[in-house]
Amino acid sequence: MSLPAAEQNSRISSALSHERDAARQQLSAAWQLQVFRVEEALATGWQEYIGRVFEERFVDLAARIEREFADSVRQSAEGIHRAVRRFAVWENQEQWAAALLDSVSGFCARAALFEVRPHSLHGLRAFERLDVPLEEAPAVADAIATRDTLVTLATAAELSSGIAALFEAGRCAILPVVARERVAAVLLAAGEPIETDGLEAMAALAGAALERRGRPDPLPETVQSAGDEALFLRAQRFARVRVAEIRLAKSREVAEGRTARRLYALLKEEIDAARVGYAREFLQASPFMPDYLHAELIRTLANEDTAVLGEDYPGPLA
Repeated sequence: MSLPAAEQNSRISSALSHERDAARQQLSAAWQLQVFRVEEALATGWQEYIGRVFEERFVDLAARIEREFADSVRQSAEGIHRAVRRFAVWENQEQWAAALLDSVSGFCARAALFEVRPHSLHGLRAFERLDVPLEEAPAVADAIATRDTLVTLATAAELSSGIAALFEAGRCAILPVVARERVAAVLLAAGEPIETDGLEAMAALAGAALERRGRPDPLPETVQSAGDEALFLRAQRFARVRVAEIRLAKSREVAEGRTARRLYALLKEEIDAARVGYAREFLQASPFMPDYLHAELIRTLANEDTAVLGEDYPGPLA
């Protein structure tokens, strides 16, 4: 028995709507994939040019800082030259931190340096074991938010008990180290006298040194070596391209998996192949490499909802 005309029309309309949605998803995935490939070509072809730009900027900034702070730090001119030389050749985070802390020794009695992570502060050089939630150090959080030097009392209420224990009671200067418009680290200096002009000069040089390396995310939590930048960028591009390819080639499965909240079950072969490739090429190359592929699967395929991947999804790569 044939279906009523109204029901037939309804089914046809539903099928057409489904096909339009599928086509739209495929077009979006194809566009995204082409964008990622263009980005990769640009990143590969322009590395040398970008390196020259940062090199010139670093040299110019070093000279300008030396001129601007000449009066207040004239007696430490040799220290500035030494700092510039060290910041020009640093190879890893330890060397960068050592150069900064050594360069400020003439401007304060005691200093500590912390990497700024998303919600916490991580001690560098002699303070690696000290991790402080940012909410426990409101004065530091304020300095990070404003990107300006802040002078406060070295108390637990302002700096957290862990950081305050590093200093004797008294004033503490908090200096953000800014690179690429982000606060990568904070320098804390205490003891009398505190020469903020000299401290700010060294913090500015340290930030310029980070930018000179071309790091897109200054001192991210997982990057420990200045030589890791290219590897981390390649890992990010690998993750984005692989996920975009899955989205384009398996658009129907992606749509069905989102609805049924079982993406991994429907895309197991493709996701597993991407995981194997990512682990082989990137996780084995650096012990600090994050799982960008996992993050991209959640962001692009699962629409920021991990549960959409399904209960059988094995989770981030170890």
